[in-house]
Amino acid sequence: MSKDFTLAVTGDAILTRRVSNVTDERFLNLVKILRETDVSYTHLETLIHDYKGPEVYPAAEAGGAWQRAPKFCAEELKWMGFDIVSTAHNHSLDYSYGGMFQTWEACDKAGLSHAGTGMNLGEARAPAYFDGDGARAALISTTGSFTGWARAGEVSRDVIGRPGLNPLRYYYKVDTETWNQVTDLGVKLGMWMSKMDDEMHLSPPGCHNTNHIFVHDPSVEGVTTVALEEDVQGNLASVRDAKRQADYVIVHVHAHEWNHRSDLSESADFLRPFAHRCIDDGADVFVAEGSHAPFRGIEIYNGKPIFHDPGDFILMSRNIARLPSDFFWRIPEVKDRWQATTADGMDALDSYPPKPPFNPPGGFFAQKVIGATIPVCTFDSEGALKEIKLHPCSLIKAPRSQRGLPLQADPETGKKIIEFIAELSEPYGTKIEYEDGVGIIRL
Repeated sequence: MSKDFTLAVTGDAILTRRVSNVTDERFLNLVKILRETDVSYTHLETLIHDYKGPEVYPAAEAGGAWQRAPKFCAEELKWMGFDIVSTAHNHSLDYSYGGMFQTWEACDKAGLSHAGTGMNLGEARAPAYFDGDGARAALISTTGSFTGWARAGEVSRDVIGRPGLNPLRYYYKVDTETWNQVTDLGVKLGMWMSKMDDEMHLSPPGCHNTNHIFVHDPSVEGVTTVALEEDVQGNLASVRDAKRQADYVIVHVHAHEWNHRSDLSESADFLRPFAHRCIDDGADVFVAEGSHAPFRGIEIYNGKPIFHDPGDFILMSRNIARLPSDFFWRIPEVKDRWQATTADGMDALDSYPPKPPFNPPGGFFAQKVIGATIPVCTFDSEGALKEIKLHPCSLIKAPRSQRGLPLQADPETGKKIIEFIAELSEPYGTKIEYEDGVGIIRL
């Protein structure tokens, strides 16, 4: 490589309408940032399909709202400047296998490289590649948040694999008091329980592959979460493979999990060690997202950036065209579930829940500053990180037709966003300066 390489990173992109006709300069300024970098990445947290076709059925259990975007949305993302997207998340199979297959087709047609889902576990874990100007980027995408049936299955000696997402499962390591509490509660609830020395599996009767795993460790204070080594090793193998085939490797994790001792502003215990191991094995950038907190801090580990969550970039989940019946039965505020329309459902969502959830504290978007950033990483000709510029963004709140469109933050809001990210990043030893409307991390 003979020149600097720039990589733009964003969090969630839930796009449900055209944006190529938007003329607002604050939006176009963000598009300009994405187009001017060598490679631009986003997390595609929706499915792209037309509600019909083979195997396009609404799943009995979705990742929340049943996500869907029109097929032109892949081309809209490409128009914005995105090159490569991740697809492993809690909505990956909201519309079963058919919805996932049509998402791949739309991305392929638009020229978007994609990683995180596949026809079997090997494909779901495989890196996706994009050739930028003078450098190749690779992406591995995984998720800790998903319905059990959505994870991809590996090919066996005589049975084909299962389509789905690349999982990063985790288990609970608990102290003696918690171990006894879990054991007692499992018995009282009639759970199917299997004990093997200091390891216990809990599952509903008849669902023995839907396990909650607990490991007894008296040295632990309370509870911690640990990534399942089987999934860690599978993902690290992809990282090592990608490092030999590409100049820059991005690892993505979609995670709604949080630090249960704190709130949504901090990652769950299992994520940070996994991020470090990915970088140790060759990753150049690690991106976690999905907290809807809306963002988390930034860590520099061995000269490589870990974005614990850059925030929601596009959030048009209130503009989904249609919703299955299961959605309306999930929302208590919907009055006439048999006759409810999509607009009725969205009205209910805007008031649901009427109070913050019991846990996590405050629920989504409870932080004192709301917004997101587009981090742009600059690497020198030797592949070393030189600096990161954080471009602050805000989302339109109303009217609903425009809700979730990102805009360049105004100076006052932008300064607050950068200062709060600096506050969240301080525990990691990361220094962020605010200059000329952007945050800067210098290496």
